[in-house]
Amino acid sequence: MRRWLKEIIIASVLLVGVTVLCIVRWQAWFGMPEEPFWPEEPIEYTFPSSDSIKAVVGKNATSTYVVLGDVHNNLKVDDYNAIASRVEHIDAVLQVGDWMQRGQNYYYQALLYEWTRSALYGTPVIVCPGNHEYTKGINKQLSPVWKKAFPQTDNKPIGVPGASYCIDLPQVRFIVLDTNPMAHVMYLTRTLTWMRALIDSAGDRFIVVLMHHPVFSAAKGRVNPIEFSFYHHVLSDADLVLAGHDHSYMRRAPFVVMNSAGELKPQRTKMKADTAFIEPVYGVLTIQPKSTKPSHPAQLDLRVYRLDNGVLVDSIYVQHD
Repeated sequence: MRRWLKEIIIASVLLVGVTVLCIVRWQAWFGMPEEPFWPEEPIEYTFPSSDSIKAVVGKNATSTYVVLGDVHNNLKVDDYNAIASRVEHIDAVLQVGDWMQRGQNYYYQALLYEWTRSALYGTPVIVCPGNHEYTKGINKQLSPVWKKAFPQTDNKPIGVPGASYCIDLPQVRFIVLDTNPMAHVMYLTRTLTWMRALIDSAGDRFIVVLMHHPVFSAAKGRVNPIEFSFYHHVLSDADLVLAGHDHSYMRRAPFVVMNSAGELKPQRTKMKADTAFIEPVYGVLTIQPKSTKPSHPAQLDLRVYRLDNGVLVDSIYVQHD
């Protein structure tokens, strides 16, 4: 009897010890990896805030937006220069998450090293965070480096964590939906109410939503049940919903999945009849609101180009109701 009691006590102590060790080391094991050393002098640059973009965008008769999918720090200065040379005038760059490989200072510096030397330097940016900009582990949160790099507007759902916000430009209302924290499940009602109100009050503006995890997956094994179950009905009323994460290309009106430099994933083999897609491709999307009168836009002109050679691979017009 005493022997069994001794063994139970030893086993309990070991179990408690292992549990404590796992809790203490969880963030180290599954959180951000050790940050590499940045060999250059630090680059001091913060992207323009969403509020300041309003003073820049919309001064031209025709606005043009460039959309980048997953990048993971794989685009270099020549890639950004090629994009700038193929598009006559870029009002703003839209990015749907995972621009950086990790939300650490090294990868931020690597992004700035290429961006600030390119022809796109100074171009306004509207961006949503991807899962790679988040820490892992128990205390999953948006990296402070990302928050510092991309200061955003206060126009966001009250009490909801993450980086969801809205910005109004002359022809387009951009709604950025942070799909990362699982804590959003606790705030679904607030988020859905916030989005519903923004969509209903957009007036003549186009409604363009940016999110990282897509409602309809484009690659094998990339299903996002939360986004599909809770968001697809509301987002179906938007004019355009841009997403990334799947490292592939797909469109199923109004949903478009983009990838610019993330490792290519195999395409889904089964798609609905109303889904158009090509083989996985590194692409860049351009958006131009077309209008019959300056104050009343009629349609969005969408074109997808190959990143390497600028060849047009897909185009579509989105009508504005």
